[in-house]
Amino acid sequence: MRVYLDMCCFNRQFDEKTDENVMPELRNIIYIQKEIVQGNIELATSFMLHYENYRKKNHRQRDAIDFFLKTYRKIYIGVDFSEKLKILSEEIIAAGIKPKDAYHIASAILADCDYFVTVDKKLLRYSSDKIIITNPINFVEVYGNV
Repeated sequence: MRVYLDMCCFNRQFDEKTDENVMPELRNIIYIQKEIVQGNIELATSFMLHYENYRKKNHRQRDAIDFFLKTYRKIYIGVDFSEKLKILSEEIIAAGIKPKDAYHIASAILADCDYFVTVDKKLLRYSSDKIIITNPINFVEVYGNV
C-alpha cells in the first residue's frame, strides 16, 4: 500500500493541542508514520512537499520533517514530472482546489498512491476516481481492516 501524506499531516504535531480534533488525528498520523518506518506502508513524496517544508521558519520543525521525507520515501515525484503534473493539476484546480494542493494530489496520483491522507477539510471534500482522499483517522480504520 502506498500513501501520500499532505504537509498538514506533518505539521499536525506542531499544532495547538486544544482543538478536539488535533490529538486523535495526531495519534493516527503517528501510527501511519510508524507503519512507514517499519516498511508496511510505502511513502510517496514530491517536490511540492519539500518546497512547502523548506519555507518553514522554524528550523527544528523543517529539519525533522525533511529527515522523515528523505529517509522513508519510496517514490519521489520531482520536477521531471512537470508536464504531467501540470495537466493533471489543472483538472483538479478546475474543481476548486488551490494550485499547491492540486499539485500534491496530482503528485500522489502520478506516484500511483492508494491514498492521499490529509486533515485539510476542503481537500477532504474533493473526490477523485484516481485516488482515495481521506483523513488519518479513517485511513487507519480502513488500513486495520485490510
